[in-house]
Amino acid sequence: MAITKLKMLLLERGISQAELTKRVAEKCHTPIGKDRISKIVNGKVNNCPLYTYLKICMALDVTPNDIIDKEHFLETETK
Repeated sequence: MAITKLKMLLLERGISQAELTKRVAEKCHTPIGKDRISKIVNGKVNNCPLYTYLKICMALDVTPNDIIDKEHFLETETK
């Protein structure tokens, strides 16, 4: 399984998925569930709402470019 940009960022910063879940809950009115975080981190989610990614960005103080792999998208979704 490929390591997603988000997973690499969490590893580099020493942040667990549980900690990410906690940070999102602290910074946003509506949290993201642990199971959803796990699926996003491990690249098992397609068509994730932009607001979900923005919540993760707020929790980590990063931009969407830091956690979304544009190259993978271009390789798999464009003609």
